[in-house]
Amino acid sequence: MNDMTLPSGPCHRRHIHRHRITFSECDPAKIVFFANYLVWFDTASREFFVACGIPSWHVTEEERGIIGTPVLDVQCKFLNSATYGEDIEIETTVEQWNNKTFVMHHTARRGDTVLAEGREVRLFAVRDPENPKRIKSIPVPEDIKSACVGCRQAACGVCVTEGAVTELPVATARSA
Repeated sequence: MNDMTLPSGPCHRRHIHRHRITFSECDPAKIVFFANYLVWFDTASREFFVACGIPSWHVTEEERGIIGTPVLDVQCKFLNSATYGEDIEIETTVEQWNNKTFVMHHTARRGDTVLAEGREVRLFAVRDPENPKRIKSIPVPEDIKSACVGCRQAACGVCVTEGAVTELPVATARSA
């Protein structure tokens, strides 16, 4: 098993985030500029938590002091190109929960074609009470972890949530 492959066995809760690629997300060769995959993975990460019932980070900061889940490490493997106008899906799961960190796995697909695979190591953070301009890590909150863990039935296929396609409004040509 390489770093980008999910382990077999118990089901991991998955979320599918849909996105339509826009012209502005492409480079002069009309293929997706590589850094956009990291932006989409970050969006898919937050959408995963939303699908698990976790409130916005604004709310968690107000109620619990949790400001979000900053990235400690990110990896991305690019496998196929994509261009504007194409609909893609980002499948996201947490492949590993640790005491203070967790590992998210993302797979970007256009239909059956895998475009990119990504892996992020993240943590839960609060503002540092000694210096509010800084943040500090906290142990993974058990209630959040419990809300985000799959059913533990091998390959159940039920632990999937799906989001709507995100896209900019399409401009229509004016008639002359």
